[in-house]
This record gives sequence, structure tokens and C-alpha cells, in this order.
Amino acid sequence: MAGYVKLCRILGKGDFRRGRELLDAVAERMDHARKKHPVFAECPEDAVAVIGEEYAELVHAVRWETSERLHDEGLDLAVTALRLVNGEHEV
Repeated sequence: MAGYVKLCRILGKGDFRRGRELLDAVAERMDHARKKHPVFAECPEDAVAVIGEEYAELVHAVRWETSERLHDEGLDLAVTALRLVNGEHEV
């Protein structure tokens, strides 16, 4: 449990509650992404291409959309990158 508390504090910039909310949001978005796209990429190059697409959506949100959309697109980019780091591009 001490590791979880430390992780939440790190992610929340010292604020446990804020870090827990971020972790919860990432976990929820990861669950949704895995259900929607069980196979998200078949090789590292494909995974990086998907990350690039998510990055482009984030840039669009920064320029033209609401802060809520910016938040959502930021989570999508983070989750996609985590799926690469987690080896989910390996079939």
C-alpha cells in the first residue's frame, strides 16, 4: 500500500487525492481502449503511428477545442503510449 500512496503523491504533485484521480482516469481510459481496440498495433512502427495520430488529435484540441477535450485527448495519448511501453503491440 505504501507504494500506491507514493505513486499517487508523485502523480498528483504531492497531492494524494489528485494523483489517485489521475490514476483512476488513466485506468478507466485504458479499460475503454482495450475493449474498443483489443489489438491496438501489430508492431512497434504501427504503435508509434497510432501514438502520432493521438498526438495530432491532442494538438487539434489545444488549438480549437474545450479544456475538457484537451483533457480527454491527453488521456488518450498517455494510454496509447502506455500500451506501447506495456508491450501490447506484440501479437
